[in-house]
Amino acid sequence: IVLCFFILAPKEAVNASRQGLILWFTQILPTLLPFSILSYVVLASGILPDKLGRGYIIFCGFLFGFPIGCKLSCDFYRHHMLSKREAELLSCFTNNLSPVFATAVMADMLKLPVRLPFYLLLYGIPLVLGLILLKTAKTTDFSPQKETASGFHMDMQILDAGILNGFETLIRICGYIMLFSILCGILSYIPCLTPKVRMFLTGFLEVTNGISALSTMSLNQKFKYLCGVFFLSLNGLSGLFQSASVLKEADLSVLSYVKLKLLLVLLTTGSAAFLLFFGRILI
Repeated sequence: IVLCFFILAPKEAVNASRQGLILWFTQILPTLLPFSILSYVVLASGILPDKLGRGYIIFCGFLFGFPIGCKLSCDFYRHHMLSKREAELLSCFTNNLSPVFATAVMADMLKLPVRLPFYLLLYGIPLVLGLILLKTAKTTDFSPQKETASGFHMDMQILDAGILNGFETLIRICGYIMLFSILCGILSYIPCLTPKVRMFLTGFLEVTNGISALSTMSLNQKFKYLCGVFFLSLNGLSGLFQSASVLKEADLSVLSYVKLKLLLVLLTTGSAAFLLFFGRILI
């Protein structure tokens, strides 16, 4: 399908590919690459105590946003600082879009008010559910084997490895972002789709394009708010593929991630719908 799109509409296909690349270069690369390198150095050098691992992932995941929570969880698991079950749980409920991005999307792009209940739904539900599941998580597969580096030569090796690891992950993410940007472009050439269906499918594929399409729609304010919350909590099929790519590196379950992510989306969107249409609260 993508090949046919490039043959039949080369200009539009290249523009869609360019938009994906610009999104990666301007937002993902400057945010994630430095953090990914530093995080690898922190882990490999043994600076961070094992008991602070969970808190570090939760703090950084919620503050800096997707896909840092997933990346950190996989890195900590590979360095034997988390059990497999802990890593699978943390990789999902800490893997949300950043509060800065969510606020900008709702306030600037959709021109909707952003209040405390919005943050409680988008971040409070994943945090509470995640902490509850972590309390019940079995850690029988957990056996700390972390090695501590020493000496200048080893430190340089760690830094080099961190740089290579960061770029390898980000190049893979770039490919997924470009691919799904092209798929979003293809939707505009399907004649049988109504504008609302096209907007919903675009948001299902990729959150940034979906929010952009939603901002151009003349919809009821509550319905637009609900769509925005749904897109932000889901983070699109593109986000799922990017996370699956990171999880695969650490041999963590993608199916477990999908199940928990769908549960979080259902709880977040369902709670938002209740507040909007029954509680009469504009979140």
